[in-house]
Amino acid sequence: MRTTRWVLAATCLLAGLALGKLLPWPDPHAQVWTGPGQREGAAVAAAYAPPPAAALPSLAPVVARVSPAVVQVVGLLGLDAIAESGSEDGDKNGSSGVQTGTGFIVNHKGLVVTARHVVVHASEVLVRIGSNKLERAELVGEDALTDLAVLRLSNPPRDLPVLEIGRSEDLQAGDWILTIGNPMNFVRSVTAGVVSYVGRYVRNYDLRVSNDFLQFSAPVNPGSSGSPVVGLDGRVVGVTTKAMDAAQGISFAIPSRTLKWVLDTLDASRDGHVHRGFLGIQFENFDGRDDNGGRRDGAQIMQVTEGEPAHRAGLRAGDVVLFLDDHTIANAGELYEHITCTAPGSTVRMTLLRGSKVLEPIAVVLGEVGPPPGDGNVR
Repeated sequence: MRTTRWVLAATCLLAGLALGKLLPWPDPHAQVWTGPGQREGAAVAAAYAPPPAAALPSLAPVVARVSPAVVQVVGLLGLDAIAESGSEDGDKNGSSGVQTGTGFIVNHKGLVVTARHVVVHASEVLVRIGSNKLERAELVGEDALTDLAVLRLSNPPRDLPVLEIGRSEDLQAGDWILTIGNPMNFVRSVTAGVVSYVGRYVRNYDLRVSNDFLQFSAPVNPGSSGSPVVGLDGRVVGVTTKAMDAAQGISFAIPSRTLKWVLDTLDASRDGHVHRGFLGIQFENFDGRDDNGGRRDGAQIMQVTEGEPAHRAGLRAGDVVLFLDDHTIANAGELYEHITCTAPGSTVRMTLLRGSKVLEPIAVVLGEVGPPPGDGNVR
């Protein structure tokens, strides 16, 4: 009986093996038929499935290309500043007569763009290229309004690395950018982020800084002022600056469009300064409605400073600037740009909305933007 059972089991096993050779094994990659309900469930799951993760590109190639042209800038505020600071790099907070910042080389003749406040009061300016020793430089041009300065290396080395200036006009919110600076004397620190806003208008009444800011998310710390903001192509799209004292985690840059204009203006300047027009008004964006409920765009004057050009020409608080010469003024930023990019002494014709009435153009002779408060005789 036991022998019969073993014979039966062995026969079943051999039969199973033979059948397995005759029939194909199921292909794990083959499409399996499902019923209507199962098919609908699979379609819904596929629709809500996350897309495959895309690997972010490494920024290392951009950093390698940009870094050689980024320099450290040292402004010495007194002859004994180095001895007091105790090191060649100086004191990052300026308490010992040394101010440090960042700059970048823009041509092979040794021109360097940096932040004006780092060098404007300095009795001597030094620039470190890479890990080399500090080289002397001279201040050849400045623009107080944008806090930009241009230096020239006294003895520029051969084969200077140079950064190309790109187009900030092509930037969009969400574009990747990076900046390389010297925060807290940590040389060539790289930070990356995205463009947060293009053409940020920061409410400012004394007209001391640019209002066409590029806002971005990469951290900027003391010592990084004047560092280049570059796109993924390695071209400069901005220069880091400090626009708001109370800003936390918000960084700003002078856009490259403004930088190009400043460089061109300084190149044509006889005294190394950018001279800008001045009205003497406080203004902001108009809400878009006149007294009759009609739609209007412009810049509304909030206050007129007594004795300044606008006051002498008869402008009043509440007036809305609609046109400046032949230019339509759609907002406060456009008025600001046209005025500050016009030479002092120029006559401009302003078309105003006063209440519900559009006035005949009023001629205004522009004054000149003075130095920032406390700037004194800088040169």
